[in-house]
Amino acid sequence: MEIQYLPVNWTTYHALTQKLAASVLSQTSKPEIIVAISRGGFTLGHLLSDFLRIPISTITIQSYTDIQTQSEVTITEKLRTPVAGKHVLLVDDVSDSGKTLARAVNYLHRLRPKTIDTLTMFYKPRSVFRPDYFARQTKRWILFPYEPTEMILAISRQMSKDGKTKRDIQQFLETLGYDNEQIAFARQHHL
Repeated sequence: MEIQYLPVNWTTYHALTQKLAASVLSQTSKPEIIVAISRGGFTLGHLLSDFLRIPISTITIQSYTDIQTQSEVTITEKLRTPVAGKHVLLVDDVSDSGKTLARAVNYLHRLRPKTIDTLTMFYKPRSVFRPDYFARQTKRWILFPYEPTEMILAISRQMSKDGKTKRDIQQFLETLGYDNEQIAFARQHHL
């Protein structure tokens, strides 16, 4: 089955993040710290830190090796900020399989926070973990604005394997919203 993509530009990303922040602020129990899951939760966590006016810390959990290929979910960098007794907002970009969020929640529980709320920009209905807050639900592969090179390379490699020409790939990438400069940069420095 052909992969369906959902391109997200910076304007949409910012608006969805602000919407999520408003939802969090409308609750009686407010978070005291954001724990962002690196790498996908970095940008979302950073914006939320500004909108919510609270500090941010990170953990690193790795699971994807490429588009739609998930390996074992492993914590590769632990949290360095104490969260015992605090209201924690755990943030990631998407709850895709849900394994990353589930692993992070289990890890954080051992650090004894008062509460853990979870937030992602996107939620996929197949996920085993439904976040407390999410902006949109989708089945498509999300193209975030902060990873153009990674996605241009992944899509280009897959299309090349499928026998597509350089011109076909260029045109398809343009339909996803990537501009010539982004595509040329990825090709020049990484292909």
